Amino acid sequence: AMEEKEPLNGASASSARPTVQAQPVVRTERGFVPADAQGRPLPGAEPIGQQAAIVAEDIPLQDQRNCCDNSACLYTFWLIVSGFVIASFVVGFVTNKPWLGALGILSIIPAVIILFALYWRKHRSQVPLPRVVNMFCWGVLGAIPCAFLEFLMTYAFGYFTGFNTKQMDKGGSNVPVGHVVIYALFAAFFVAALCEESLKYYLVTEFPNGTKQTRTAYAVVILSTAGALGFATLENIGYVFQDSSSASLVVAVMRALLAVPLHAATGIIIGLGVAKALMERMTPICWKVLWLPILLHGTYDGILMISSALKSQNLQNLSLVAFGIPIVAFSYGVYSISKLPREYFETEPYRRLL
Repeated sequence: AMEEKEPLNGASASSARPTVQAQPVVRTERGFVPADAQGRPLPGAEPIGQQAAIVAEDIPLQDQRNCCDNSACLYTFWLIVSGFVIASFVVGFVTNKPWLGALGILSIIPAVIILFALYWRKHRSQVPLPRVVNMFCWGVLGAIPCAFLEFLMTYAFGYFTGFNTKQMDKGGSNVPVGHVVIYALFAAFFVAALCEESLKYYLVTEFPNGTKQTRTAYAVVILSTAGALGFATLENIGYVFQDSSSASLVVAVMRALLAVPLHAATGIIIGLGVAKALMERMTPICWKVLWLPILLHGTYDGILMISSALKSQNLQNLSLVAFGIPIVAFSYGVYSISKLPREYFETEPYRRLL
């Protein structure tokens, strides 16, 4: 008879864990049933117990971790933020412009407040904080190539149409009204809205270390909002520090109340659209998710661009309508979150959403 070998590391043979082939499952009205690779219930499949479903898709925790869970990115983020604020105060002190310190705070604080309200106050357990910060930082970095693409689109528009885009941005009586309207609509809907909202959609659906391993639907909404706020923060810094005079404080306050909440609102709407598709075990369809964010963003920018360029009193009054768009959009996003079913906040350890 062959001699039986002792298990390695002194482990008993009975303690060795058998290898189990993972079987994807999906929750239906009848309970948990086996699913195919696309998450669709297998034809004729009988319901299985919840515990069996969890065991069937037993994914070790260490296999789910990625660089987003590393707290080093969290410490790096706070180091950069604090360094930026301190540098703003130092530069303001040296140049005798003390308001620069306030600008540094006002350009960042809106995003912090919104993330605190939507994530940290009640739903911090939905997704680790380092992952939220990671997505925020990628939103900041994504604003750089997005700005470059917007510059190329504006340049191409002026080149092929012969319009003086710089003159239209400044406005004046010498600029034809038709040219101003055409350029403003193109810049608002195609340059700004389409590029920026597409970036947010890419971050939440395709970014490898973003939402690929989230376990709840609301976590998708949080990460989508974080990416949108990262983009909004860098854009905010660019606008606020464009003019170093004390008038920049007015710009900072207006953007904190309007532009940043609008970016957050479109991020929420994108996240809700993606989460809804995933809860239905469907692939998100880009245009169905993006049409409303692009419409809101483009309408807001378009009205402000036209009224600013033409400098008409009637159009100046129309700009007040644009100011209501971020308020309505953000209220709609928050209301939609409050009406989400409980399933959006429940962890599904037996099957990853993404």
